[in-house]
Amino acid sequence: MEQIFLTVLTIIFIVESFFEIRYFTQIRNTFVNSGRATPTKRVQRIIKIENMWSWVSWIFLFLLFILPDLYTMLVICVITLIETWVVYELYNARDYVQRINK
Repeated sequence: MEQIFLTVLTIIFIVESFFEIRYFTQIRNTFVNSGRATPTKRVQRIIKIENMWSWVSWIFLFLLFILPDLYTMLVICVITLIETWVVYELYNARDYVQRINK
């Protein structure tokens, strides 16, 4: 049962990673196409969080290979939870950016 749960969380993490890249690209393209020189402070904060999370997620993924199996469940749960939060923030930022640039 634990293995199925870990597999489901891993699939969720991978799907959310694709959405993270998609939303980040849409935010960046919206600002490039709108002619704005810099994003708003709210969007800058979310972009900063996303950039930091990109590096931290790689560290967590690396830890999956070197930590004992006992910690696998914890690491997968943590990275999936944080990834979900980052994708949620990027989704809201994308909607906000599209509204202010219309």
